[in-house]
Amino acid sequence: MLSPFNNVTRRPFSTVEPTVGSLAALAQATLKEEEAKKKKDDLDRVLNFYADYSGCGHWRMIWPEQVLKANQKFNIAGSTVMVGEGNFFHNVKTIRVQRQATLQQKEYFSFLKDIQKQNNMNLIYEIDDIIFHEDIPEYNKFKTAFADPEIRKTSMEIMQMADEMTVTNQFMKEYFQEKTGHEQITVIPNFVPKFWMDRFYDRTEISTNYENNKKKPRILYCGSGAHFDVDQRVKHQDDFFLVNDAIRKTVKDFQWVFFGGFPGPLADLVRERKVEFHGWEGLMRYPYKIHELKCQLMYAPLADNTFNKAKSDLKFIEGCCMGIPTICQDLVTYKNAPYKFKTGDELIDQIKALVSDRKRYMSASKKAKIFSNNRWLEDNIGFYEELYKYPYGHPDRKNINKLNKVVVN
Repeated sequence: MLSPFNNVTRRPFSTVEPTVGSLAALAQATLKEEEAKKKKDDLDRVLNFYADYSGCGHWRMIWPEQVLKANQKFNIAGSTVMVGEGNFFHNVKTIRVQRQATLQQKEYFSFLKDIQKQNNMNLIYEIDDIIFHEDIPEYNKFKTAFADPEIRKTSMEIMQMADEMTVTNQFMKEYFQEKTGHEQITVIPNFVPKFWMDRFYDRTEISTNYENNKKKPRILYCGSGAHFDVDQRVKHQDDFFLVNDAIRKTVKDFQWVFFGGFPGPLADLVRERKVEFHGWEGLMRYPYKIHELKCQLMYAPLADNTFNKAKSDLKFIEGCCMGIPTICQDLVTYKNAPYKFKTGDELIDQIKALVSDRKRYMSASKKAKIFSNNRWLEDNIGFYEELYKYPYGHPDRKNINKLNKVVVN
């Protein structure tokens, strides 16, 4: 049987003979490839064990891991699967686990402690929220997940077994130092990936949106249901308790926009389309959705409690990345925010002051964007490089030690 290709005229890819120069270039490229492979083989091994693949899993574990990989800083791998094969941990320098709390997870951490004796590796416990039941507010719908006293006990024991803990801010650091007795707790702020959020700031577009909505400025809140008393446990005395009335009184003056969730007491306004609501989007779509909503301001209300004081300033930073001025609750959480409020009336006053004057508004937008330039992940990846490479208190942890005021002898 004849091949169907018998009558096809075939041409070589190139009829040009290789020159000395091209051979030299090929040899150089091969050498660089071999050097890159050798460098990869020489990289320190690091393991991450995530609590989830949602927002906090990405902010605190996955995104920093990706940037470190892209910069060829570590041979780093991450998973939610607990690997039990001892040889898997050969030559591992650092293991970082996120928000582990159950008895099974404690047993696994004990296994890692045994492995540590053979490999001399560093064990780090990462936490970005308070998980002790007594300090989670009643309105938080996730509180029941930490109600079991055994969960509190085992999470405490895992933290105490770790060589070091990492948290998002100073308040949380001091909180866990007091609760656990663990002194080696390191603050690493949440840093925003440029590849996620550094494409939306356009000064001309911001100015156009301001003019188009001058008669009824668009005011945005984006957040999960954890901020609302969705189960009505405390009669809606949640993060929006102080601002609900102010929003209701000003629906004719401002177009209030909710993205993700909305407070129960305003449900009638949502049904009547007097308040705008947009359902939650996936993580990668999140900044695109904020951009598409074309809002002039963002705001971030929080009830005054221990749980919220320990939260990260993400809502403020996200607004800054977009060039959207953000008005924040006057708590230590948002100590860096220039515009703050304590009551609903103060929130309205701040909104009016910002949107009533174009020059003032555009200046606030520009300052917000400038502030965000200090919080890009790619520019601050040195924090994570130091974290994984050196133990707590090491003099080469220059970024970490400066932020945490660690005195090195």
